[in-house]
Amino acid sequence: MNNVDARSTPVYGGYHGEFKKVHRTEWEKVCEGGTPRIFPSEAEAERAAWRALRSHLCGEIVGTPIDRTSARSKAEALFGAIFKKGRKIPVVRR
Repeated sequence: MNNVDARSTPVYGGYHGEFKKVHRTEWEKVCEGGTPRIFPSEAEAERAAWRALRSHLCGEIVGTPIDRTSARSKAEALFGAIFKKGRKIPVVRR
């Protein structure tokens, strides 16, 4: 159910590497340029699936922490705006 896993499945001409994410129920294939990649051995396919899963879990969206400093929080509380890439984005209060 809520687990991650990787496997290799035999196909014509080799093996597909497949991995399952925590929030998904279906298996995703290791793709290269949008098409599933065929590996010559079962071990290579499974290794590529584990690496694809690791890159997903440790990528920018999941692995990058939000920069929360006390100075920034105080400035936002005082001025009521969020600063992103040097631009001021006003906060709408309702």
